[in-house]
Amino acid sequence: MKAKQHFQDYDKNGDGLVSWKEYNLQMYDRVIDFDENTVLEDQEEESFRQLHLKEKKRFEKANRDDDPDLNVDEFIAFEHPEEVEYMMDFVTEEALEEHDKDGDGFVSLEEFLGDYRRDPTAKEDPEWILVEKDRFVNDYDKDNDGKLNPQELLSWIVPNNQGIAQEEALHLIEEMDLNDDKKLSEAEILKNQDLFLNSEATDYGRQLHDERFYHEEL
Repeated sequence: MKAKQHFQDYDKNGDGLVSWKEYNLQMYDRVIDFDENTVLEDQEEESFRQLHLKEKKRFEKANRDDDPDLNVDEFIAFEHPEEVEYMMDFVTEEALEEHDKDGDGFVSLEEFLGDYRRDPTAKEDPEWILVEKDRFVNDYDKDNDGKLNPQELLSWIVPNNQGIAQEEALHLIEEMDLNDDKKLSEAEILKNQDLFLNSEATDYGRQLHDERFYHEEL
């Protein structure tokens, strides 16, 4: 597993554990300590502060014993919380924090669609919005109450679930495969980039990219 290989890179002193300090040194080449209550004026720096605080929270949640450092299993849970049962509550909490804008403990269709606002000059929504609305109603909102509860939310935000990932991959091919060769070319992806980028199959990759982006920029 890739996370186990990464573990050795982060375990600087070879004691079989990864400390928060070691994680920072490997990830950012320095130890970072942000004040949780101090908002930074620079927007990019504030975005990184928020990201780093979320990482620290995830690091702490992955820890299951009295030792503040992470063993290899805990480190895997930290790196891939969506794949570990005891991290599911944390994954759900993080998703609600990101998507539940009105704080009611649910994700509405509007919150599900994010920052999308319909063009007042358009006769109808773009194709990817129609697709996502359909998936919200027919795939995720099991009790048909117009919003996603934490359990329903989990089926959306855990893209590494094999069944969900396979279903979404097949859905993308069906929608975007213009020449019916059962695979997606670069041209087909570019032509349908809104659908591709807004798919939950690529959403977790976006989150990981955000972390790596800030790492590379520092």
